[in-house]
Amino acid sequence: MEKEYFLGLDMGTGSTGWAVTDTEYNIVRKHGKSLWGSRLFESANTAEERRIFRTARRRLDRKNWRIQVLQELFSEEIAKVDPGFYLRMKESKYYPEDKRDAEGKCPELPYALFVDQDFTDKDYHKQFPTIYHLRKILMETKNTPDIRLVYLAFHHMMKHRGHFLLSGDIKEVTSFKNIFTQFLKNISNEELDFHIVFNDDAYDVVGEILTDRELTKSSKKTKLWKVFFAKTTCEKAVLNLLAGGTVKLSDLFGKEELNECEKTKICFADNGYDDYIGMVEADLGEVYYIIESAKAVYDWAVLSDILGDSVSISDAKVKQYEKHKKDLAYLKKVVKENLSKEDYQKIFVVSKDKLNNYCAYIGMTKINGKKIDLQGKKCSREEFLDFIKKNVISKLKDEKTISYLSEQIENDLFLPKQVIKDNGVIPYQIHLYELNKILENLSEKLPFIKENKEKIVELFCFRIPYYVGPLGTLPGGKSNFTWAVRKTKEKIYPWNFEEVIDVQDSAQQFIRRMTNKCTYLYGEDVIPKDSLLYSKYMVLNELNNLKLDGENISVELKQRIYENVFKRYRKVTQKKLKDYLVREGIAEKNIEITGIDGEFKASLTAYHDFKEKLTGVNLKQREKEDIILNIVLFGGDKKLLKQRISKQFPQLTDNQKKIICGLSYKGWGRFSKKFLEEITIPAPETGEVWNIITALWETNENLMQLLGHEYSFMEAIELFNGGKKTKKLSYKTIEELYVSPSVKRQIWQTLQIVKEVQHVMGQKPKRVFVEMAREKQESSRTESRKQRLIELYKACKKEERDWIQELGTKEEHQFRNDKLYLYYTQKGRCMYSGDPIEVEELWDNTKYDIDHIYPQSKTMDDSLDNRVLVKKEYNAKKSDHYPIDPDIQKERSGFWKMLLEQKLISQEKYNRLIRKTELEPNELAGFIERQIVETRQSTKAVAEILKEILPETEIVYVKAKTVSKFRHDFKFIKVREMNDLHHAKDAYLNIVVGNTYFVKFTKNATWFVKENPGRSYNLEKMFTLKDISRNGEVAWKVGNNGTIRNVRKMMGKNNVLVTRKSYEAKGGLFDRQIMKKGKGQIPIKTSDGRLGNIAKYGGYNKAAGAYFMLVKSRDKKGKEQRTLEFVPIYLKKWIEESKENAVEYLEKERGLNKPEILITKIKIDTLFKVDGFYMWLSGRTGNQLLFKGANELILSLEDTKTLKKIVKFINRLKENKETKIIEKDKLTEQELLQLYDTFLYKLKNTIYNVRLALQGENLQKNREKFIKLSIENKCVLLTEVLHLFQCQSGSANLKLIDGPAKAGILVLNNNVIKCKQISIIYQSLTGIFEKEIDLLTL
Repeated sequence: MEKEYFLGLDMGTGSTGWAVTDTEYNIVRKHGKSLWGSRLFESANTAEERRIFRTARRRLDRKNWRIQVLQELFSEEIAKVDPGFYLRMKESKYYPEDKRDAEGKCPELPYALFVDQDFTDKDYHKQFPTIYHLRKILMETKNTPDIRLVYLAFHHMMKHRGHFLLSGDIKEVTSFKNIFTQFLKNISNEELDFHIVFNDDAYDVVGEILTDRELTKSSKKTKLWKVFFAKTTCEKAVLNLLAGGTVKLSDLFGKEELNECEKTKICFADNGYDDYIGMVEADLGEVYYIIESAKAVYDWAVLSDILGDSVSISDAKVKQYEKHKKDLAYLKKVVKENLSKEDYQKIFVVSKDKLNNYCAYIGMTKINGKKIDLQGKKCSREEFLDFIKKNVISKLKDEKTISYLSEQIENDLFLPKQVIKDNGVIPYQIHLYELNKILENLSEKLPFIKENKEKIVELFCFRIPYYVGPLGTLPGGKSNFTWAVRKTKEKIYPWNFEEVIDVQDSAQQFIRRMTNKCTYLYGEDVIPKDSLLYSKYMVLNELNNLKLDGENISVELKQRIYENVFKRYRKVTQKKLKDYLVREGIAEKNIEITGIDGEFKASLTAYHDFKEKLTGVNLKQREKEDIILNIVLFGGDKKLLKQRISKQFPQLTDNQKKIICGLSYKGWGRFSKKFLEEITIPAPETGEVWNIITALWETNENLMQLLGHEYSFMEAIELFNGGKKTKKLSYKTIEELYVSPSVKRQIWQTLQIVKEVQHVMGQKPKRVFVEMAREKQESSRTESRKQRLIELYKACKKEERDWIQELGTKEEHQFRNDKLYLYYTQKGRCMYSGDPIEVEELWDNTKYDIDHIYPQSKTMDDSLDNRVLVKKEYNAKKSDHYPIDPDIQKERSGFWKMLLEQKLISQEKYNRLIRKTELEPNELAGFIERQIVETRQSTKAVAEILKEILPETEIVYVKAKTVSKFRHDFKFIKVREMNDLHHAKDAYLNIVVGNTYFVKFTKNATWFVKENPGRSYNLEKMFTLKDISRNGEVAWKVGNNGTIRNVRKMMGKNNVLVTRKSYEAKGGLFDRQIMKKGKGQIPIKTSDGRLGNIAKYGGYNKAAGAYFMLVKSRDKKGKEQRTLEFVPIYLKKWIEESKENAVEYLEKERGLNKPEILITKIKIDTLFKVDGFYMWLSGRTGNQLLFKGANELILSLEDTKTLKKIVKFINRLKENKETKIIEKDKLTEQELLQLYDTFLYKLKNTIYNVRLALQGENLQKNREKFIKLSIENKCVLLTEVLHLFQCQSGSANLKLIDGPAKAGILVLNNNVIKCKQISIIYQSLTGIFEKEIDLLTL
């Protein structure tokens, strides 16, 4: 019988480390290889990028569809006047000589629109300089216009309709009162710290200030503050936001936690606002609508600015045109009269990169009287106006001219443009107003317009409802992205939409498609966040954490608070709760409310809506839930919502239906109805049936406690899920998991590794230890501790000590020291005695210590919330006792309360300081479980799948924190940047640490604490206190000759198998930006011979390759050559259809003579061995193949330590370019030179010399220059040299020692016959099995 073995897994977003050991932690060997390795793969992207492009394509398709329908409507009328009109428009994209008329001939006149004898394009553009001139005339003309002109105006309107964000007619969307009233109502709903009252006169004042062009954003803000006596931070932030200023989200909403978000500030006037607002929406959640309604007010001001005193947008745009024309003539006159000819040329004619002149501003110049498009060489309005200030105004002498130009520029009035970013704020109602005016004016003049008036308006206003989705289908009738249900197959028009599309059935399909799945129960739909059931869960889950004076409240009091406070008030605050407690005689006024983070987050919104707004109607709970579900799904379409409500609830009156349609609920919860109500267990004491909601009501446990070992809910959940699973594992199983694409990929790679290891070992593992890295978040900003303290002290009232001045004298890096940071958060006092601490004595460890409030031995909580700076004697006296001495609590409570109020300490730290009860067994169990229990769904998903395929194997979670502590305690250094071996070594340590915890605590920490009361365990000293064993199984022997001896031996080895997943590239076919004429590699349209001419029309650049082929052919001299030829994605399907197609591609596109395909597919990241040097194929440039190295860098322990210190410093340097090496870095010149010489030796005397010999010479030649560098630059240079050895794409910048800026790029000529030796190595996932193919003898 085979020996038992353990399997360790370390799962990351781009790698999986694995290790196989026996029960003594020895790495197992099979097939002559040690069984541990690192599997590398490209991290999977989310569907977001594809979705963005798909949405843009659909928007374009729908725009084109509207134009097509408009053409159909006008076709007969236009054909009577000009049969070739549409064709000329279609042919307008071609050069004159390439244009074709209806007979396929080149037309005599090269015009795009008009070829009448008395009216051509020249006449058209002269009469209507812009499309807005045409639209304006069509609204006002008394004559009967040419039908083609009417078509052109409507064509423009159908393309540029404006946004659909505001409801109502033009009066409502241009009414400041409506928009501002809604904004104030929203602020009131959220009970923000905003108390300014606005009467009708005040509305006018706000509107006037926001639209005053003579005021800057800062002036508008200041004026609003003064006029309305803004006092609170929130009031000031709101008014500043409306004025276009930058505000902190925490100031708006009064929530400090928003300072930890990725985007902490917003400004509606930002150019990048649209790029980052999605992040803000994700962080704010349900209160984001406050930002939306504030943006509506800001947009109103921008729209008012665009419209000015005009009634229509065309009138306003024509005025802008005339103003621009007048300003341009004035500016040219000023320049001609006051500056040189060279200056005039520089300002109005020359077009150069980074020259922000008039040509760059309008994107066009004239060369030999012909207008030339600058194709992307444009500048912003701000850059252009700045250019005018520096190159014109600064050179003028006439004060009157200077004053006029300066004032025009200051008020943003000079040379306005028609097409601007702010056009995005124009709602469709503005354009609809013009459309109706034109139709009204022309109805009596053109019978055709009168007949089709309604259809034209319907076409303009038509939007495919979001719940119907895309209308197109694939040839087979199915599509991943469509769900619309059709009644007939006839063509869809706006006026027959509801006859062709079954709107109700499509909406039902939408519900099934869009509803997320429950976090805990497979396949169950979640319920709306505002549903009565989910709201009850949220409130009870929060209430069950409530403490009064540090004590848990009784279940009875909790229930009373729910019934008498939450059911009475829409928004429950600490003040309202305190008032209730005092009024009922339950507590005194000075009662301390803790356990919740600031104010209550949960509320019973829908309960109050039904109670207050739908009086007199008797609805069952289920009916109310259905109404809420309908509002969440279809609240954006009031018409459909009303239809559905009418159909489902015929007993409701019209007024009640109207009220329901006015309610607003958004978003989904995380759980299903079945999870909250139908997963049941017997109550621990009475045996009655409890579901989750009942348990939350009948106990003071929150959800996570209910899902712990104290209750059997998790067993019930696993039983439910067990019945839904299939034993057969396929990628479909992974695909259905509710986790991100990157997690799906790592799970699938991991499962394949498990399968291969099982095959090699011949049996299933005894235990599998799983650690899963968190997904990479967008790097959030690193908050400056120094700045945070300064801001907090600014808010404090004047004190004797000038804290801000004192903080200013300290360097940022000093606050990385927790002692100093805690010192200032405690106002320079000992937290337990209250005595002042001299900052100079802070570093004297005989006087001051950092104490853990909750004992570290029991909790392993090393967060700032659990640490305080104290005199050494207090730390020694407190030892592992908790709670804090009652005398200290009594004497210091006032001091702690002050620190809390001044936000120097958190609510959680304050709660721990004042708590009067010991840590309860279930809490202690909770702290142990933090070390051994995984809460993240993605890791649970992996474990559950592993349990399916390995039912007799114990699946054990391992927490990264515990392994990291083990590494630190036993000084196992990890430098991620050095090589990829650390993934395998982490997997090995997962086995060691995970098994020790498993044997010590099993999987049930609650049972362990009950069985081992008192001080029978110490988490802090798990691996140093005593041997760990259970039932004869020894997991850990302490001491230098114990288990650690063997672990060190294993960790010292570097025989790790490293493999990389090879793949076919997918995605974009080429760069999306079309290159200008003469540039590009791929024609714009291969099916169109005219557009296929790259010399004339340009083309797409950089065709993306899917994979490579090895091809044998003959060169010009008839000699054999073997080349790696790329297969472009855009031709891949055609090439794979037949061998003939592939040969045709090689002959015609690649220019090969008598090609013979030797290997049909060599994927990206395939492993190559060239003259003994291993590298992965990563791409191509021209006829050069690009590679990344596959030789893992191994350094001595001393050099590894040095590199670790360098990496730490470089990370600091990235945050602050002024960072210097400090004593704490412990980096010496000698260590850095030693590492430089190690790198030099490896480049000259090891395998790296095969392909990187030139860089070895560079380092040798410039060694003295390295020695002369500053210590900081030495670190920078060594980090760059490290890039030469890393197994990833990249290069080294050696300019600091006068070397190349891009050194070490691994390239190879695609004709591999020139190599002495070259082969491909195909590896199994683990690398245990491999096959080598010689490319020269094949």
